[in-house]
Amino acid sequence: MQWAVSASSSLDWGYYSGSGAAVGTSVSGDVAYLSESKYHPFSMVLAAGNTWGWSGEPSYRFASLGLSQLINVGRWNFTISDNVSYLPETATSGLSGVPGVGDLGVPPIQVGPDSGQGLLTNYSPQVSNTAGASVQRQITGKTAFNASGSYSILRFVNGSNGGFGLENDTRTGSAGFTHRLNARSTFGGNYAYSSFIFLNNLSHGVPEPNFASQIASFTYSHQVSRRLSFNLAAGPEWTKMSQGQASQSLNAYVDASGNYTTEFGHMSATYVRSTNSGFGVVGGSLSDSITFSASHLYGKVWNTATTVAWTHTSSLPTPNATPYNFKTLVAGFQVSRALARSLSAFASYTVEDQTNASTFGTVNLFDGINNVVGFGITYSPVSRRFTRP
Repeated sequence: MQWAVSASSSLDWGYYSGSGAAVGTSVSGDVAYLSESKYHPFSMVLAAGNTWGWSGEPSYRFASLGLSQLINVGRWNFTISDNVSYLPETATSGLSGVPGVGDLGVPPIQVGPDSGQGLLTNYSPQVSNTAGASVQRQITGKTAFNASGSYSILRFVNGSNGGFGLENDTRTGSAGFTHRLNARSTFGGNYAYSSFIFLNNLSHGVPEPNFASQIASFTYSHQVSRRLSFNLAAGPEWTKMSQGQASQSLNAYVDASGNYTTEFGHMSATYVRSTNSGFGVVGGSLSDSITFSASHLYGKVWNTATTVAWTHTSSLPTPNATPYNFKTLVAGFQVSRALARSLSAFASYTVEDQTNASTFGTVNLFDGINNVVGFGITYSPVSRRFTRP
């Protein structure tokens, strides 16, 4: 088990107040646990905290919890996972999804399909939860069958600023196979079906059609070297809108990533093109998202972490609707220095920039530039191992 506690302060320009700096003081912490079971490992990651707002910034709480249980029975592998979060805005960078609290460089738990960086909302407390299950069956020494399903919800809790958004449910199911060509390469095929359902949105004056998408993809992964690997999934994606006069569209689906690991650092890059629920801002969209992250340890006491996510979001073809498109950039940098064996200090900078070409069909969309400067201290003792008596 590994845990850490941080105390930090942040200065915010452009998000909570139109002019000047909003100030916040936060206390946050995270806990990670991984069981030692060889056949039934369990993992948990929790990040939570409280921010007290001063000079224009509201006070709020935030939390993110990820759980995963793996069960091996003969040639069958079962995985059950769940990820729930309570955030003041759309998740951005770091383990908690809140900028300026010192957890940049720690990747969040991913459950369900990857959709890249989401559209940014204004201050809108929101609860999201994704529960998933998957099964894999080894058919031969080189070939395996796999299937998975997930169910996601997004709900908004009206805060002091009256934030709200388009609440929705997402259901996804998929099945496919993988075949190992050699020690370094694997290919396969996969079919996925997703349905997106929007709830009670007429009260906001923005009726949104439910829609469904189908993806048939070819998958390929390759271990180039001990340090470098990449994965690719690509194929056609069919989308059908179900309000009034039904409309269908055909787009390309791509999920490509590369990872490079060294003794003291790690880099990864991801490109995702797919449909999504619209993150509570619009009723479904097609997004192209590019994400880059890196971390490196210098001289055993200095550590740097960087993450950059750029997303272009456009509307799905809907009868009698005005098209829209947005561009979202979230970039963060953090430097940390060890002060003692379990104590370190950090400073971070995050910029959130989102431009809106059309306000039609949007709810509580953030439009502008937000700068966050954070600094604080973190206490993180060495990991503790629990052994059986």
